[in-house]
Amino acid sequence: MSGLAPNLFDRRFQDFMDMGRARLPSLAPEWTDHNAHDPGITLMELLAWTAEAQLYGLARMRRDERLAYAAMLGLLPAGTRAPTGYLWSDRQDPSSPVRTFAKTRVIAPEVAVNVVGVETPSFRPMDRLLWVPGKIVGLKTHYADGRVTDHTMVNEQGRTFFLPFGRAAGRQDVLSMEYKCRDDRGIFSGMQRKEREGARLAIGIQAALPHGGAGIEKVAELNPLNGTPLDAVLVVGDNRLSIKIVSDSTQGFLATGVLLLDLDHVESVPQRFTIELRARNGFPRPPRLYHLEPNVIPITQGQTITREPHEATGLPDWSFMLEATGLRFARGEEPLLALSVAEPTGEKPWYRCDRLSEQGPQDDVYEFNTATGEVTFGNGINGRLPPRGSLILVSYAVSEGEEGSVARNRQWRVAGFDGVFGVNLEPISGGASTTGWIGERREARRRSTEDHALVSKDDLVAAALALPLLEVARAWVPKPDERRPRTGEVRLVALRSRASDEEPKTVPETKRWLEAIRRRLMDRMPLGSRLVVMGPGYVEFSIRTVIETHPGRNPAVVKQAIETQLRKRLAVVDVGSDVPLRQPGVPVTQRDLAAWIRATDGVKRVVELRLMRGDGRTIKEIRVSRSGLPRWDMTRSIIDVKRPAAGGVR
Repeated sequence: MSGLAPNLFDRRFQDFMDMGRARLPSLAPEWTDHNAHDPGITLMELLAWTAEAQLYGLARMRRDERLAYAAMLGLLPAGTRAPTGYLWSDRQDPSSPVRTFAKTRVIAPEVAVNVVGVETPSFRPMDRLLWVPGKIVGLKTHYADGRVTDHTMVNEQGRTFFLPFGRAAGRQDVLSMEYKCRDDRGIFSGMQRKEREGARLAIGIQAALPHGGAGIEKVAELNPLNGTPLDAVLVVGDNRLSIKIVSDSTQGFLATGVLLLDLDHVESVPQRFTIELRARNGFPRPPRLYHLEPNVIPITQGQTITREPHEATGLPDWSFMLEATGLRFARGEEPLLALSVAEPTGEKPWYRCDRLSEQGPQDDVYEFNTATGEVTFGNGINGRLPPRGSLILVSYAVSEGEEGSVARNRQWRVAGFDGVFGVNLEPISGGASTTGWIGERREARRRSTEDHALVSKDDLVAAALALPLLEVARAWVPKPDERRPRTGEVRLVALRSRASDEEPKTVPETKRWLEAIRRRLMDRMPLGSRLVVMGPGYVEFSIRTVIETHPGRNPAVVKQAIETQLRKRLAVVDVGSDVPLRQPGVPVTQRDLAAWIRATDGVKRVVELRLMRGDGRTIKEIRVSRSGLPRWDMTRSIIDVKRPAAGGVR
């Protein structure tokens, strides 16, 4: 980030004047008098003087001022971004530690994790973890109406997805995981409280990818949730104890990740216990999972360099470079650089400063360039000199960035466990090198032009379609009603993706889903405007028709072709066909349906056709509102396809 402040004051007044004069012939060819007495030249001199003064001020801004200006554009200091991922037990390996070990362990953050047979790149756990060998003996969904669905076998196989909170996924729907430890002494296996303090129980979630929308390509960019929408309860017999979810990288069960549970305040847990999970306000859309499993290890690539030695020369303005490259620190945070100087009087920590020129002769400070990894000390007047021969000890974290990525389904070793620990079901990815100041300047320019308030209709629609994990398939802003007063209210109509080209039985645009879209977009709306997100006004209808095929055609095949044709023509979201989507407010008539059916291969004629509303009334046209769409109920429709009658005259 220090690259945001190169030496900007490298151009002077005359430089700007020369640049301006050189561009005058191309920008204003009719302007021929470029002498000092011309008013235009006087104005150019004024602008050149202003630009010189501004550059002079910018080049002398403090580091905190530069960071504040960069933060206004969303640019925060960041080092090398480390690849991250998750280690699961190998369900195909009967000798996996989670199946053979009995005693609970604490896995420290500094434990080495590596791909089998490969020493580099090295990985580390992302937190202090409580590893509890055992088995899920029951995974059930308890619905608000009292129904119960058992997912134990489906979860163990991990081949097809299931709905852990049902299709409604409301606030009263609960996912219950019953777990049995291998150690009969219980989850803590006789460990002292101090020994397990700060260790988190990790529950891994392998989620199915969203049905369309912007989720597939943007899931990797999401950060773990600290304020999770989930609640967790530990159930032991008749006792219920709320437990805190420290971190949630699953985005509320919508993406693959882990839940880290804090058990520090729990006194003891027997061999068999239950953890209940639910969303306090319901889910914006029903989560879909392939597999849920405790003891998944979240890992990150990198290592910590501890007490790297450098010998001081005693010279003014002495500096040295960190031996390891790829300094790692999170966006918006200070690098975790710990520096101490071992002097004859003892070892003493020194501290980083923004500018040595602002320090006194006795200040134990240094400058640190995060872009180059250079540490610089003072000259005895501005910042104290480390004594000659004293040992400088520095500790910091590094990562190999994108070079540390690992493909999926690799076998892994974890220090302290014999043999293969597990596999990564998804690639270890997300690493990136530090962006130089040129890249940061380019990103600042992009954000200044693109990341703006949602002013126009196109802005709002594009932002809605770009929301990750919510499966927004289609959106539009309807024209305002001229008869209603202008109150600053903006209406957005949004449609959810469908799992197939057949319309679901219930309308997928629930109130919770629409409210989730509104919450995520409202912060980007202009001050004084009010956003209303709503679903389209659906009008349910069905058809009853009798079709006669051409001679020799199979009625079942023709019927299937008719259903496929109608699904394409009446689709409200993109299903990958070459037929344009239906526009809101456009009705469906008997004439339209008859034309589509007759155009189907194998159809000779339409003998009978009736169009019916959802209430069973027969009508000639399905009318919809300006923001409405017709919704074909295929299950209630009757399409009777017959062969032509034998003999007779047609």
